[in-house]
Amino acid sequence: MIGKAGGMLGKGKGFWFSTDWWLDPNELSLNHLTLVLNKKLFNQIKKDNLTLFEDLVYSFEAIYGYVTEEEAEDRQHTTGTLTERIPGVFWLNFFSPVFVDYLNKDNNLLFEFPWENIKDFKKGGVITQLTESPFDKTIVDLEKKAQEALGLSKFNGNVNDYPNLRIL
Repeated sequence: MIGKAGGMLGKGKGFWFSTDWWLDPNELSLNHLTLVLNKKLFNQIKKDNLTLFEDLVYSFEAIYGYVTEEEAEDRQHTTGTLTERIPGVFWLNFFSPVFVDYLNKDNNLLFEFPWENIKDFKKGGVITQLTESPFDKTIVDLEKKAQEALGLSKFNGNVNDYPNLRIL
């Protein structure tokens, strides 16, 4: 990544990804990553999806990221940015330490939710997985249950205690 701030959108057959970065020594890095796959591509690289995601989160120094499929992206869309709300709970999620602390501020909700998989990330934070596949028939219900368990207002921009992601 070059410069203090920027963004990149990549598209190919069966996928798209986006990343934004903000590299300012006086403010918290707001790097985040989105990766959306169609069913065919997902199945082709199924065994490498988690490794690919971890490598991208690490390379882009993300503070938040997710992997999903297009319908889930559309289903959970809410106006706003990462400075106002968490975009959603998707098939595969990365929550940096700032979001882990925020989601567990008054309790241990993030770790008590029945994830398919939850894993500590090598540079801090956690990676959560809802189901074995983003195309699982139960995922719509699990997305809703996870948001409800963690607090719906954290995902719709209506929470008062959202972390101040800017350090001045």
